[in-house]
Amino acid sequence: MKPPKYPRSFAWFVVIAASLLLARGLMNLIINTTRPGSWLLLIVLMPWPLSAGLKSLRLSPTSTWSSPP
Repeated sequence: MKPPKYPRSFAWFVVIAASLLLARGLMNLIINTTRPGSWLLLIVLMPWPLSAGLKSLRLSPTSTWSSPP
């Protein structure tokens, strides 16, 4: 098994921050559709750190849900 990419606390921070920024980008898409510069980068870029943080948490050895029963 590969070691986790990020430390567990940093991975949680990345997941929470990416989720909030992705939600903000979607909210801004609904409110401010005429200016794509305010939401397009958030929607395009935030899934990458979100998936990296989730993969790191799955690989974490202290995680209770990383391996099947």
